[in-house]
Amino acid sequence: MFAKKGYHEATMKDVADRLRVSEGTIYLYFKSKRELFKAIGDLGERQTAEVISSAIQSEDPVRRFFDLAADLYEQYEPISGLIFELFAEASRDASLRKIIRGDFDKDRETMRAFLVELQKRDRIESDIDVNSVAMAIVTLFYGYAISRLLGVGKDEAKRTYREAMRLMLVGSEANR
Repeated sequence: MFAKKGYHEATMKDVADRLRVSEGTIYLYFKSKRELFKAIGDLGERQTAEVISSAIQSEDPVRRFFDLAADLYEQYEPISGLIFELFAEASRDASLRKIIRGDFDKDRETMRAFLVELQKRDRIESDIDVNSVAMAIVTLFYGYAISRLLGVGKDEAKRTYREAMRLMLVGSEANR
């Protein structure tokens, strides 16, 4: 519903109608639209953590991460416009900005932990600043969403995303 109507215009009644439940039922679980939005963000964080966990457990964690992350980010394509709307709204609303920043920080920490694990396995250089690279990787998601919103083809956006990731994660291997 947020993707269809936008965060500001969507109401809890709209969400209830879409789910075919009463508005009161929605309020049993979520006190406000912000709380519902935060729960949706938490789901995204769990999905990101699952991608990284699966990648870490694989034989080739970098390749597995490329494949899984590209697929996960593709799932977010239908809401790319909502992402922009939320950023605009967050620029005026401190409580929404806090939620979005919290989601960003959690994703960045999850990615940082993944990069530390790659360093331990000698898959990326030990001198790479994992905090900066983690932030760059998380912000790539927003770049992917922007490119799709602006009409860049899915294959081109995905290829660009993968190449940027490859450069950041394995580009230094040529120097070994």
